[in-house]
Amino acid sequence: MFEYTYINGKLFLSSRAKIPVSDRGFAFGDGVFETLRSYRGNIFMFSRHLDRLFTSLRALRFNYDFNKDHIREAVEKTLKKNRLLKSDAYIKIMVTRGEHLGDFSFSGKYNTSLIIITKKLQIPPPVFYSRGVDLVSSTIKRTPAGNPAYTHKLMNYFENLYAKNEALLKNAYEAFFLTAGKLVLEGAVTNIFLVRGRTVYTPSLSQNILPGVTRSTVIGLCRENDIKVREKKIHYRDLIDAMEVFLTNSIIEILPVKKIDIHSIRGSVPGDISSRLVNLYRLAVLKNTSASSSES
Repeated sequence: MFEYTYINGKLFLSSRAKIPVSDRGFAFGDGVFETLRSYRGNIFMFSRHLDRLFTSLRALRFNYDFNKDHIREAVEKTLKKNRLLKSDAYIKIMVTRGEHLGDFSFSGKYNTSLIIITKKLQIPPPVFYSRGVDLVSSTIKRTPAGNPAYTHKLMNYFENLYAKNEALLKNAYEAFFLTAGKLVLEGAVTNIFLVRGRTVYTPSLSQNILPGVTRSTVIGLCRENDIKVREKKIHYRDLIDAMEVFLTNSIIEILPVKKIDIHSIRGSVPGDISSRLVNLYRLAVLKNTSASSSES
């Protein structure tokens, strides 16, 4: 089956889809992106992803001429063209600053490019959810706070790729970033949660981490269902002493961890609270999908 990519209002065969090599997204990683998951054509938390995308576009002074409705229509058009309205799909929305004009300013003379990729969804195998995955600490150390770049999903993603490759070289699923003082930040492509006692903890947004959409959804589910949740600074020793640890992002949803570096999780995997949150998350997806289907 042919696969199509959306670029600036048009659909191209993915094998022939092109942007100029002078595009600042290609040349400098000067762009932002969002990764989303659709469930039989219905995109979970689409509005929150778009809110985050446009927050970044405004903060980073992109000169764009589209709105959220335009992107919604473009994503639906791309899903339809790729025959993905009746199956689960991976979606990536990218916005670059456009062709490089010789200076490094964020001036309004740069015209953005909008690129959308949709593919049939690939998720971790079921055994990862039933037995958990391994998590390793990256050799890359981040500063704990004060770098606004980490609040945006930047196309300059090499640090994350480097960490992810460190995990793969150790036969682990994911790597995570620590500060020099061993504060836990986030995974290469995930946010991190742990459970101690009956309370769920996750690193706070005052640190150098991404405000994950799935992260905020899980926090909301905790608060709506009388599960204690706290956003705070978390030390490495808190992580390895936890009874439960799990990872989140839009593609994997909620994925339990069974081992951190050489330390096995002390509790059952998946734990009681992790399992409950998985069920609550899937109910939220089902409710969203049913509501979207009834409106269409």
